[in-house]
Amino acid sequence: MTDQSGTIEEIVKDVTTGARFEAYATQPERNVAQAYEIQDGVVAALMSSGARGEIAGWKIAANSQQLLERFKLDEPASGRVFADQRHDSPATLNVADYTEFAFEPEIAAIMKSTLAPSDAPLQPDEVLAAVERFVPAMELLDMRLTNMPSTHIPDAIAQNISNVGAVLGGPGITPEELDTANIRTTLTIGGKVEHDVTGAAPQSPLDAVAWLASHLAARCLTLEAGQIVLCGTHSPIWFHRGTGEIEVEMSGLGKVSVTLI
Repeated sequence: MTDQSGTIEEIVKDVTTGARFEAYATQPERNVAQAYEIQDGVVAALMSSGARGEIAGWKIAANSQQLLERFKLDEPASGRVFADQRHDSPATLNVADYTEFAFEPEIAAIMKSTLAPSDAPLQPDEVLAAVERFVPAMELLDMRLTNMPSTHIPDAIAQNISNVGAVLGGPGITPEELDTANIRTTLTIGGKVEHDVTGAAPQSPLDAVAWLASHLAARCLTLEAGQIVLCGTHSPIWFHRGTGEIEVEMSGLGKVSVTLI
């Protein structure tokens, strides 16, 4: 383990002030393990300072085959969702709180029971039993003017992959009712349909939860009961400037909405 305290301090300052994304790149380029080391440090510093709340859940990024290839990853990436940034729908957010607001429509798992490192490797029935419900959600992002196509993905992982929260809708469905291939996702902004797609989940949400629990176990971390798991986006990153009404509807799962003021 290398001393990353200086980098962690700079990232914490950038995140809390909304400064433009700075990779604090290294030569040779940092690897994924080093990125998670920094992310862990940033999260600990944000929580200990009171700038962020406890861990309310986790996000999964780059969990489609296309994105894995694009970012040259062997597996998806993960980040935290903080409790003070977890919202129930309908949510009202202040656009001034974000440098470059964006969002992604996703399915979120709400965990019924804990999947601890000692539970790994997990069987499909264990994951099924551990999930209470799947609900429609929006992942909230502050891209902070990141040029994502040219960003070395471990540099983004180190900074929690731009996550600034999640909005959870409903009513949702049980894991047994989930039929991912037939879920229609409709994104409406200001009353106008902007995106309409069916079967767009990047992977089975149950597989996503299983991967995350195993991934966390390898890092000696725990997916806890009551936490949420954002299971991957159903669209490209969606940027939105200014105020407005945003709604995502997922057939069978319900709706989630945000008002930006």
